[in-house]
Amino acid sequence: MREQCECQSCCESLGMVSRRFLNLHRGRERPEACPALPPASLCLHPALMDVCRIPRAIFALLLMLWTLAANVSAHNVDTSYARIRIFADHLEVRLTSDIFTLRRIVPDLDANRDEGLSREELRRATPAIQKFFRERVKIEINEAASDLGEAKDPFWPLDAPDPIPAAAWHTNEALVSFGFDKPLASPLKSVALLFDTFRAFGERHSVLGVFEYRGQSTEVLFNIAEPDYLFDLAFASLRASEAKIPAPSLKKTEPEAKARTAAHRSNADDSPGWRYFKMGIGHILSGFDHMCFLLALLVVSRLRPIIAIVTSFTIAHSITLILAVFSIVKVDRQFIECSIAVTIIYVALENIWRKGYAHRWVLTFFFGLIHGFGFANAINPQELPPQAKAKCLFMLNLGIEAGQIAVVLVLLPLSLALAKWEHGPRAKIAISITVALLGLAWFVDRAFDLGRMPF
Repeated sequence: MREQCECQSCCESLGMVSRRFLNLHRGRERPEACPALPPASLCLHPALMDVCRIPRAIFALLLMLWTLAANVSAHNVDTSYARIRIFADHLEVRLTSDIFTLRRIVPDLDANRDEGLSREELRRATPAIQKFFRERVKIEINEAASDLGEAKDPFWPLDAPDPIPAAAWHTNEALVSFGFDKPLASPLKSVALLFDTFRAFGERHSVLGVFEYRGQSTEVLFNIAEPDYLFDLAFASLRASEAKIPAPSLKKTEPEAKARTAAHRSNADDSPGWRYFKMGIGHILSGFDHMCFLLALLVVSRLRPIIAIVTSFTIAHSITLILAVFSIVKVDRQFIECSIAVTIIYVALENIWRKGYAHRWVLTFFFGLIHGFGFANAINPQELPPQAKAKCLFMLNLGIEAGQIAVVLVLLPLSLALAKWEHGPRAKIAISITVALLGLAWFVDRAFDLGRMPF
C-alpha cells in the first residue's frame, strides 16, 4: 500500500498520467507494473522525490513562465562602449550604445511608432542624445573640468538596414556611435572620465572604455561601482618603456611619472585581478535579485543545512560561469535573466507550502547553474585581458564568493532569530510573499524589456 501511494504521488506531481490511469491505482484492480513510471522505490533519490512534489498550480505557473522566457528574443550584453584617442593637439571621444539603450535617453526615439528606427528619426533625436552625453559624461583634462568638445554626426551601424527593426535594437547590429572632438590648448598630462549614466541605463549596465595613446591601448571597465578612471600619460609612457615598447624619451617625465605612480594606482587601480575581484563583490551587493534568492533560501534554513546550500550554490555557479566566459556553452542572456526571476519565485513560494527543506541543497545546485550564467552576463568575455583571462575569471569568482559570504553572515542571524521567535513562522511567510512578488516583477520587467525595475 505504501509503494502504491508513493507511485501515485510521484505520478501526480509530474503530471504524466491520466485520470483513468490514476483510477486504476486508486481502485480495486492494480496492474502488475506502472506503464508510465518504474516503481517508486526505483524512481528517485528521496531528496529528488521531495523536489518533485510540487503543487500542480505552481508547476503550471513555473512551466508557463519558463516557456515565455524561452521565446523572448536574443539580446546583446548590456554594455556600451567608449573610445578615447589621444593626439598631440586634440582628443577624439566616441560613445557607442545600442538603440535599446538610446531609448532610455529619448523614449520616443521611434517617433512614428512603426517598430523601426530610421536614419531620419535618429537625426531628429541626435541633439537630445548629445545633450545627455554632455551632461552625464564628465571629463577632466589636466585635472581641470572640461567638456567633450565639438559634436559630430552620429555613425549609423555598418551594413544596417534603414529602418533598423525593433527585434535588432538590443544587438550588436544596432550600435550607434556619437563622436566628439576636443582641441587641446596645452600639452596633455592626464585625462579623466566619469560616467553618470548608470541610473538612467540601469545599475547592471557597464561601459567598456579604451584609451588609445601612441599606438597602445588601455582597456577600462566602467560600472556603477567604479564610474571613473584617470589616464595618466606619463604613467602610460613609463609602462610602455618597461614593456620595451618604443616610446618617446622619458628623461624629463620619468621622475614625475614615478612620483605619480602610487597615486595613480590608488585612485584608479591598474591591476586587472583586483578590479575583477571588486567587480565580483559589487555584482553580489548590487544584485538585489541574487540577494533575494539567498534571502528566500536562508530565511527558513538552520545552520547545518545553510553550509550545504551555500557550498552547492558555489560549486554550481562556478561551473556555468567558467563554461559561459570561455564560450563553451552559450545561453540567451534574456532567458537566463528571466529564469533567475523564476528561481526566486519558486523558492519563495516553496517556503510557504513546504514544511521540510532537506532537499534544498539539490534544488540550490540546479538553480545555481542558472545563476552562474547570470554572473557571466555581468561581463563581456572580450573585456578580459587575453594574457590573464583565467586569473581575472578566478578573481571575479572569488569576489562573488566574498560578497556571497558577506550576505550570508548578515542573513544568518535573522534566520536564527526567526526560528526562536513565536511569530517567526508568520514573519517567514510575509518575507517569502514579498520576495515572490519581487521575483514576479523582475520576470515581467525582463521578459518584456520594460526597464521599470529600479534595482
